[in-house]
Amino acid sequence: MLNFFLQTLTGILLFLCFPKSNLFFLAWISLIPLLFTIQKAKPAKAFFAGLTSGVVFYCGYLYWFVPTFTAAGESWLLGLLVLLLLSIYLSIYLGVFCFVVNYFKSIGIVFSLFCASLWVVLEYLRGHLFGGIPGGILGYSQCSFLPVIQIGDITGVYGVSFSIVLVNSCIFQLMRESNLKYKIGNFAFSSAIFLFCLVYGLFHLSTSQLTPSNSSTSVKVSILQGNIDQYKKWDQKFANEIIGVYDKLAKDVVKIEKPDLIVWPESSVPGFLLEEKYFSKWACDLAKETRTFHLIGSADYKEGKYFNSAILISSEGKLAAKYDKMHLVPFGETIPLKSFLSKYIKVVNELGDFTSGKNYTVFDLPIGADLKPVKFSSNICFEAIFPELIRKFKGQEFIINLTNDAWYLRTSAPYEHFSFNVFRAIENRKPVIRCANTGISGHIDSCGRIISKTVIFTTAAQTYIIHPNQTVSFYSRFGDVFILFCALMTIIPFAKSKHHEYS
Repeated sequence: MLNFFLQTLTGILLFLCFPKSNLFFLAWISLIPLLFTIQKAKPAKAFFAGLTSGVVFYCGYLYWFVPTFTAAGESWLLGLLVLLLLSIYLSIYLGVFCFVVNYFKSIGIVFSLFCASLWVVLEYLRGHLFGGIPGGILGYSQCSFLPVIQIGDITGVYGVSFSIVLVNSCIFQLMRESNLKYKIGNFAFSSAIFLFCLVYGLFHLSTSQLTPSNSSTSVKVSILQGNIDQYKKWDQKFANEIIGVYDKLAKDVVKIEKPDLIVWPESSVPGFLLEEKYFSKWACDLAKETRTFHLIGSADYKEGKYFNSAILISSEGKLAAKYDKMHLVPFGETIPLKSFLSKYIKVVNELGDFTSGKNYTVFDLPIGADLKPVKFSSNICFEAIFPELIRKFKGQEFIINLTNDAWYLRTSAPYEHFSFNVFRAIENRKPVIRCANTGISGHIDSCGRIISKTVIFTTAAQTYIIHPNQTVSFYSRFGDVFILFCALMTIIPFAKSKHHEYS
């Protein structure tokens, strides 16, 4: 019974680390109860201990599946079933972590390094296997702890996870071990890693206040948060109402702010912007009237294929460039086994089947009297969860995330989704603009500081002055090389341990 309590406690602590609770400091001790339950358990029991903690965590972290399903007209029981099945799948990775840690017989610095490295490798695998589900990565819990997460420009979010697990395993050993030599060594090593991250982060935060970017150019960007009900968006009865909202927001913001770029949310046009003349003429006329570039989220249809796109209309009312979403949402934009599942889940029949884009489009935005182009990229919806995708937009000087979080109602999901962008800003050292249909929209600087954000489920237009950044960070240039380090730290100590066991 005590072990079950400790396993459940770890799951609860992990859940509380993330938005909306945002008790991020709990992450640094969250794994200690679980580590105690597996220290003398048999391997199979260690696996199920991790599975138990994981199910508790993910059921809390992903609880919004249930209200999302019911809002779509499905049974809450179906939503609960999907939540449980997905939570069990994600918990398998935590079960594997516990199984391997239980099997690995070592103490001290080697044990702490092994735990942290193994955790990161499993997080990386979870974010890539079967299309990838990288939500709930432990490092994301620290989105408010800005000094520690600045290391992300080298290691990505995984480096923050590494630090958290390292500290957890260190404290666990301080409580468990009686050998003073191992205690001092392990504490000194873990403290040195944590302090390095802290000092590195404080240095970046202090210097960036003095020099916000290496660019003398500033760009004025306005976002339009239309706050359109999800179930109005594709109902043609509301088409004129929807374009009326965006038409007014755009014209009002231009009168006051005179922005260089106006950004609309994902799928903001209630139709196909480039294919339907009514919508394309309206958008192009609006761009000419406002004399401003517009980045518009819209579905696109071409050669029998549907795309989820970000379309740049110039101030002259012409198509300047287009980005087609590359990483589609499973069961949202692309439906595996659609013919089978549609028999049992009626909402599947209403979902589109989109095609993935192929090009990492980087847009040019002419700025100033000399019309020198500033380059920016746009990702769509949950693409912001994938750090390796965002870094591949070469030459980007700032990043825009278009999304529609209306599906998630007033749950924690919109807050979790917003927090991912904090890490994308740090990893690439680029300011991020986020434009969401119902919120949260906002401006995040290249150090992850939230400069401004909107209130969820409000109609709003906000304008941000950003400083494009031409710096290419280590992470942008080299990607997830830190994962290779963690893989080696997992394999080498484990191999040495087994060698000594059999020698």
